[in-house]
Amino acid sequence: MIVCCLRDWEREKFALHPIINKGIKFITQTDFSTLTPGKIDIIPGKMFCLLQEMNTVPANEMRAESHFKFVDIQFLLQGEETIGVARGAAQHQVVEDRAENHDIVFYQETNNESLIRLVPGMFAVFFPQDLHRPCCHTYSESFIRKAVIKIHLSLFDDGLFMNNP
Repeated sequence: MIVCCLRDWEREKFALHPIINKGIKFITQTDFSTLTPGKIDIIPGKMFCLLQEMNTVPANEMRAESHFKFVDIQFLLQGEETIGVARGAAQHQVVEDRAENHDIVFYQETNNESLIRLVPGMFAVFFPQDLHRPCCHTYSESFIRKAVIKIHLSLFDDGLFMNNP
């Protein structure tokens, strides 16, 4: 997992994989205020943006999730959001498996979950071993608008994640 904000990204982007930087660059060059929620293709079938709007909920009402074929960049545009994060998808019990058709599995319980708080302009990058519980209240309910960039693992040309479902 990586947590950063756009104001720091320019000086820290050297530490990120070029395809992650491509996703963040898409965020910086897109006027999301003119777009309606939905899917925006960046590299058809391999990289896309899901523009989402929702209200946050108490953490105990959200299930943690993970993905096996895509890396997420979750960029907060509006509101405030807390995301729970835990490592080691293989060490947690799956309660709903939609991996084959939707590349997502859900977990009810997580071990050693840490909380991160996002405010507008911040983003988090989640890799296949990062269980994440997004869209949770920080202090109370908040309307959030976010861009979630999905990057297929095949775009990581060094195969770093290909053998780690």
